[in-house]
Amino acid sequence: MSRAVDDPAPGPAVDGAGASRTSAARRRLVVAALVGVAPVVVLAIVAPATVMPWFLGMLPALVAGIASLRRAAVVATLTGTLALVAPLAGSQVWSATVLMSVVAAGLGLAAGRGWSSGGAPAAATLAALTVAPPALTTADPRTLEGALPIAALVLAGGLWTVATTTVLTRSVERRPRAPMSGPETAWYTAALVGFTAVGTWWAMTYFPGTHSWWLLLTFYMVMVPRTADITARALARAAGTVLGGLVIVTLVALDASGEALTVAVVAGAVGGVVAYLVAPYWVYTAFLTLTVVGLSAGGAPVAGAEARVGLTLVGAGSAAGILLLVRAVGSRARRTGDRSPG
Repeated sequence: MSRAVDDPAPGPAVDGAGASRTSAARRRLVVAALVGVAPVVVLAIVAPATVMPWFLGMLPALVAGIASLRRAAVVATLTGTLALVAPLAGSQVWSATVLMSVVAAGLGLAAGRGWSSGGAPAAATLAALTVAPPALTTADPRTLEGALPIAALVLAGGLWTVATTTVLTRSVERRPRAPMSGPETAWYTAALVGFTAVGTWWAMTYFPGTHSWWLLLTFYMVMVPRTADITARALARAAGTVLGGLVIVTLVALDASGEALTVAVVAGAVGGVVAYLVAPYWVYTAFLTLTVVGLSAGGAPVAGAEARVGLTLVGAGSAAGILLLVRAVGSRARRTGDRSPG
């Protein structure tokens, strides 16, 4: 069973008492995730416009918190701080491209040290706020006055999640991820920065203010810092996105009410955080797609879902292609080294 983004299981799974402790730890993580997502349910009812930035702050902190409570606090704080910078940087193509390239470089270097948990959704959050920041007030979201409430909600969502995860899972044992080698880190970081620069430039030049940032989200979620399961992961990402998009399309085709769509979004948010811990990756992806499309597609969720399916196929295919190429080059280098005279 594969988990989403990074896979830092809570403690080693062993027989007998060890297996029981692992099961108990996972239950505590699920409870913490449900408590962490509870504000999404409340906000969806009383202030729907605030749900998207809160969710964008909550998700990176939750993913990071499964691996490390300290890392969750760092991810939440950095994401909330940069959430103020991202809409402002998005006012120009060059500044948007520079910011997202720096974010991608940070993501790659962190993964090199084994600190990748939470990085992919954090980078996706910043891509969303750079390309298409939501307008929460009458002020332009690309001004300081308009960006402040966005950043405040992103930071609040992250810090709430850190607090609940810390209180409820402090005693849960975390298993650290092994760092990558220098060449692996260089390849991974270069691929992230290169694709991010091109993808951000494309989105900001031709489709600013739209859901074109989904291309970057898909790339980050599939571009894991290891290549063993990249093909299966890319297929799972594409399948889950298609399924989640079809749910939204079906609801709209059936002329579902606004209340029904709100229920679907809430179900997607709750299901997503649970699926992250206990379900295969494609299930998590389906819930994630349902939630984000429902929150960000505006008055055209069908078009939003269709576009995201296409962007997912491009992003997942690009990530899989790059990592498979890296794996092939690495395998060839190892074979060449083995044949060299000792």
